[in-house]
Amino acid sequence: MNISTNRIPFLLLIFVIGFGLSAKAQSDNENAQYFDESGFKHKLWYGGGFNLGFSGNQNLSLFSLGISPMVGYKIIDQVSVGPRLSFQYNHIKGIATDGRVRKVQPVSFSYGAFARWKFLPMIFAHVEYEIANTAGVYTNSQGFLLYDINSGEIQTYRELRHNMYIGAGYNSGFGNFGYELLLLYNALTPENSLELPFSIRFGLTYNF
Repeated sequence: MNISTNRIPFLLLIFVIGFGLSAKAQSDNENAQYFDESGFKHKLWYGGGFNLGFSGNQNLSLFSLGISPMVGYKIIDQVSVGPRLSFQYNHIKGIATDGRVRKVQPVSFSYGAFARWKFLPMIFAHVEYEIANTAGVYTNSQGFLLYDINSGEIQTYRELRHNMYIGAGYNSGFGNFGYELLLLYNALTPENSLELPFSIRFGLTYNF
């Protein structure tokens, strides 16, 4: 059978469209397999912490609210790695050095990466490297907020720190959801710091 040359472009177009649809169907099938229970999506787990705090004295009061989301990827069922972020809002109200009650709202944040090894069904080891950008306020020896009359603002500061946390945690799961409790030691706590190198975290997890 002879095919006229004026029909060849049309047949080529039909072939290209058919090939494209076939390739798309194959790609969709591969993507479905990729995100099935043995794929990338199934290996992700999610977690996060939440903190709420109040403190104060006769000259100063502090309210803090923080959140720390994290996402883990299971290299194998027992070992996972991923990023962790943290944000903390502080509302500070107190008597300033000019004798008036003033307010300031510094925000702290941090980011880092972690690795976990679940060596028992409910117990895991945790290692994390973090870069923290911490905000705070200056006070004088009497505990009054330092007020700058030139800028008309309370004097604040920012401190950039590197932290390395090493410790262990307990995770109790109920279905895909669970809660966890961690005890961590900061190996990079400055020697001249008055801070304790230990910290306790509480959080929730999904699919861990």
